[in-house]
Amino acid sequence: MTTVNTSITLKKGDVLKHTFLKVLPGTGAIELARKYFPPNVEYHDALEIASALIDGHFEGVDDPKVRRCAHCGYYYRDITKNNSSITCCKQCASGKDIVLKAWRREVRKVGKVRRLTWLDLHYASSYKGESFEYPFWSSDWHMFEYDRKRKVYSFGDDFEQYVAQQKRKAEIGGKRKTPERIDYDGYNAPRNIHVKLGGHVGCGKVTVIKQSREKIEAELLARYGAKKLQQERVRAQMAALGRYKI
Repeated sequence: MTTVNTSITLKKGDVLKHTFLKVLPGTGAIELARKYFPPNVEYHDALEIASALIDGHFEGVDDPKVRRCAHCGYYYRDITKNNSSITCCKQCASGKDIVLKAWRREVRKVGKVRRLTWLDLHYASSYKGESFEYPFWSSDWHMFEYDRKRKVYSFGDDFEQYVAQQKRKAEIGGKRKTPERIDYDGYNAPRNIHVKLGGHVGCGKVTVIKQSREKIEAELLARYGAKKLQQERVRAQMAALGRYKI
C-alpha cells in the first residue's frame, strides 16, 4: 500500500492560491490598512490607496514584519515577538487549517476506488451524466429495504402497532377529558362554609347584603355612565334571545 505524503509547511509570505484575495481581509490586514487612510478621504483617493495596499506599492512594505497573510492574501504587520506568524488573525489561521485539511482529503482520495452504496447499485437517477426526470428503483424490495434501514418515523418501525394504538385511543376517547356542563348560578339562600384553621373545623356564616334597585342603579350609573349602562342592557337582552354576537 502506497502512502501519500500530505504534509505541507507554509513559509513567511506564502499564500494559499485557493483563498488569495478571495476572502475578506483579516483583522491584522485591516489594522495595517487603516494607518494609510487619512480622515475624510475622497472616494477616488481611497480606491488608489486600497489598490496600492493590495499590490504592495506602499511605504513600509520592505519592513521584515510586513508580509502577506497565508489565508486572505492581504498585507499585515506581524506583532509576535519572534516574528514567526504567517496569518494576520485567528480567523485566518482557522481558515488556513480548514483549506489544508480539505486538500489533504482530496489528495488521499486519489487512486482509491469509491465503495458503491445501496443507491448506486439499485437506484437509477441518471445516465451518462444526465439526470432522469423520474428516477426509479430496480425493484420494490430494494426500495422498501432502503426505507426500512435508513428512515426514522415518529411511530417507530412497526406501523401496524402504531395504527392499533391510535385505534385504541379513538375508542376510549384518548387523553381528552369528557366535557362537563357546570352550573354557575350559585345559591339563593345563605349557607354555612366549613373552614379548616390549625387543624380545627369551624363554621362561618356568609353575610348577605341586600340593596334596593334604586341604589344599585345609582351605583352602576356613577361607575359606568348612562351610555355604557344602556349598551350592556341591550347586550343582555340580545343574549337572552340567543344572539351573543352583536
